[in-house]
Amino acid sequence: MKKMGYLGPKGSYSEEAIHLFLATHLEFNETPPALIPFYTIRQLLLACNDLEIDWAFVPLENSAEGQVGVTMDTLGQTEHIFITHEFVHPIDQCLLTHEPMPLEQIERVYSHEQAIGQCRDFLKKYLPQAEQIVCLSTAEAAHKISSVRENWAAIGPRRAAHLYNLHLQKERVQDVILNATRFVLLGHQLADMSNGEDKTSLLVIAENTSGSLYRILGEFSKRHINLSRIESRPSKRKLGEYVFFIDVDGYVFAPPIQDVLWALKESQISVKLLGSYPKTQPDEVIF
Repeated sequence: MKKMGYLGPKGSYSEEAIHLFLATHLEFNETPPALIPFYTIRQLLLACNDLEIDWAFVPLENSAEGQVGVTMDTLGQTEHIFITHEFVHPIDQCLLTHEPMPLEQIERVYSHEQAIGQCRDFLKKYLPQAEQIVCLSTAEAAHKISSVRENWAAIGPRRAAHLYNLHLQKERVQDVILNATRFVLLGHQLADMSNGEDKTSLLVIAENTSGSLYRILGEFSKRHINLSRIESRPSKRKLGEYVFFIDVDGYVFAPPIQDVLWALKESQISVKLLGSYPKTQPDEVIF
């Protein structure tokens, strides 16, 4: 049986999202993969890179908090995996407690760093007294408070309240109501060109010289290739060196994108293909 990993344990947003992803992608319905939880995104991606699992399902960015740094950093260190699908999942953050209690009595709030960041205004306004404690996942946070009888709370999905027998203290506590996370599925082969619109993700290492990024972007501009996303991360090799994650419209073997890749290669600019895959359309995301 094929194996698909996700950020667990049960009750995480990744688990909630992966079930919805599988339900809407018919190619996985005939022989559903075994779902394998991992406790960190880095472990998950490296397991896929090392062929221990067939696919890895990971969060890449959030509409409120931006990039998931550990995902992007680890993708820059892998060699044998490609993004084959993207999936945008609406996120409703909920405040969970082991029993009903006044908000002013809550002493600690546990959650994943992304979830805490998405609820920053709520926490400042309603729980200024509560210590904020970061966990590896929202599910771990829910499990943590379910095992004690303290005035502690967790921020996580409704599903976690059901799984860990917790009280749903307050729903939709995120600061941005239309809050969504973009997940990507990675496998060991490049996806085929779709019948609709495709997207290509690249990792580009720019020289730390004046105008280097401008020249890179100019290669896309003069071929009228739309860039839908560009974000930088430290290269982790030396201070001041950055890598750029770029999403462009189109499939990697389309002639305009191939022209850009050849032009960058001739300029001795390092480019890594992260994947080409079907683009999620706005009407496919339901809040």
